[in-house]
Amino acid sequence: MEIIRETARAKVNFTLPVLARRPDGYHEVDTVMHAISLADAVELRPAEGLSLTIEGDAPAGPDNLMWRAAALYMEETGVPGAAMHLEKRVPSEAGLGGGSADAAAVLRGLDRLYGTRLGWEALCRMASRLGADVPFCIAGGCARGRGIGDELSPLPPWEGLPLLVVKPDIAVSTGAAYGEIDRRGIAGRDTSDAMEAALRARDPAALAASLANTFEDALFPAAPELAAAARELRAFGAPALMSGSGSAFFLLIGGEKRDAAARTLQSRHPGWFCAPAETCGAEDL
Repeated sequence: MEIIRETARAKVNFTLPVLARRPDGYHEVDTVMHAISLADAVELRPAEGLSLTIEGDAPAGPDNLMWRAAALYMEETGVPGAAMHLEKRVPSEAGLGGGSADAAAVLRGLDRLYGTRLGWEALCRMASRLGADVPFCIAGGCARGRGIGDELSPLPPWEGLPLLVVKPDIAVSTGAAYGEIDRRGIAGRDTSDAMEAALRARDPAALAASLANTFEDALFPAAPELAAAARELRAFGAPALMSGSGSAFFLLIGGEKRDAAARTLQSRHPGWFCAPAETCGAEDL
């Protein structure tokens, strides 16, 4: 029996300005996202109907976005189903797009498993029905996302940038985070033009200077423990930013400095997630 294996890469937001609130309740953003090597592993086998087994911490059955992705693919293409297995490594509710990456991996994997060859545009249209980050995760790499983040303009990826991904033991609700932006009337600082230029020029200083996330401005006053985590991370002397609506951060740090920072954080905070990673190029479709 054929087995399709897909890598479901997490993402980080180099910029995430939250702009105007739309009449439908969503918010306009202008974000620059990059795929990273931290990833879940997804396996698919042909089957009648759907099943999902999981290693790690993730919801099972229809509550998992993978299930919804597979059901949508079946509805759109008529394929009979899949036996799915997830090895969960990306922390959930972290702003790293782990669930979106898993769903995108299912769409890519089913396209390979059944030879339907829908192509990037058709897969992205399907992905947009599942969540704002899922279209980006179809191909990964680097892209600028406008609208609610799903209107994508691919950018040349800067592969191999070393990172340290850290998730404090703090829960953040995305809905509550957007509500805090609205309550405080915060206007996002849009550095995405500068970030795009920095990526095209491969200018690390300009990239570091362009890092910005409106959710930090909204959440740090309301969640002092999150602000304290950011101060602790930035004390290592490397650029650091919260990804998505949190609560994970990434530091632009590599080599022995990264190893030393990871050891220090794991010693101080045994309950925190801490993993080295690097930026990655786009997936082959």
